[in-house]
Amino acid sequence: MKNDRAKEILTDLVLIKSTSEDDSRQIVEYVSSKLSKLGLELRYYGDKGHPAIVAQFGQNGVVLSGHLDTVPHGTNWKFEDGEFANGKLYGRGSCDMKGGCTAMLLAAEDLVAANVPFSLCFTTDEETTMIGAEAAAKDLALKKAPAVVVAEPTAFDIVVKEKGLLHFSLSTKGVSAHASMPELGDNAIVKLVRILGKTEDLQRIPKNPINELTMCVDMIHGGTRINVIPDSCTAEIDIRYPPNLNTEKVLTLIRDRVGNSGYEIKILHELDPVETDTRLPAVQTLKDVVGPAARITAVPYATEMVMFKNSNKVLMVCGPGDPRVCHCNDEWVDVEQIAKAVEIYIEYCSRMATG
Repeated sequence: MKNDRAKEILTDLVLIKSTSEDDSRQIVEYVSSKLSKLGLELRYYGDKGHPAIVAQFGQNGVVLSGHLDTVPHGTNWKFEDGEFANGKLYGRGSCDMKGGCTAMLLAAEDLVAANVPFSLCFTTDEETTMIGAEAAAKDLALKKAPAVVVAEPTAFDIVVKEKGLLHFSLSTKGVSAHASMPELGDNAIVKLVRILGKTEDLQRIPKNPINELTMCVDMIHGGTRINVIPDSCTAEIDIRYPPNLNTEKVLTLIRDRVGNSGYEIKILHELDPVETDTRLPAVQTLKDVVGPAARITAVPYATEMVMFKNSNKVLMVCGPGDPRVCHCNDEWVDVEQIAKAVEIYIEYCSRMATG
């Protein structure tokens, strides 16, 4: 029965387009309607175009958190959105993370019936700004919760540690000229390539990517035509770093290699690292609920866990789905895992409510 309900709700969610470019009202209304029918108290935060929802039942319960937005669909899929095959439901956002959101909605039904206090937090801008989570973090439900569990896909491992994130652009300026007379110009692309070459050691993949800094040059913009010397070039760079570093220290590492002139750096986005003490009873309780196969671990990517760090110190990520299929073509989630997540969330909220 749980599998059928999970499949039904997940299909509904997957078929509602919810990238940053889509109108979020349809998916917000869908979720809000289900929560209202359960008698939950709803509060809205953040950007009106991409709001966050906090839905509360009772006082001082665990908060389950998830995001309803997805990255763009992409091309060359073999499966249609909402297609079901071999126990898997396919579609953009099925794993990241409408599967976890489905489990939250289904768990809420049983928790209300059992009169167990809990709250749910749904956001619609996790893949872009996380403004919704930042605003929702000020809600008393999150501040007073004995734990906040983000239902991102972890295959039921328990994530207590995330690396910091720094997105920045590195730009060079040159002088435009006819390509037949390069001596009259100053090639900004060549200048940028030389600078990036000096960071080669930071770009190497470390032996332990989860615990060490990684640097990826992911976008380059430069030039206007093949016969024109480019007068500007910009690279956009992604760095993930461990808790012993911060933005200032990371930029010092860059400048130590490339010097202090000949380029411009602009910070585009940054998130702090975050870590929860594994000795806390709330962490051990979740481990007991999930079972012995669950690892208490760290991940190299960021979730909305980081946006809650100033409101609550007991933060974890644990949810259905294989994180390796997130953002990939033919994204999928096993419906049985969603049903399992429902039982985990019900049991965890119940145990935490009784202390």
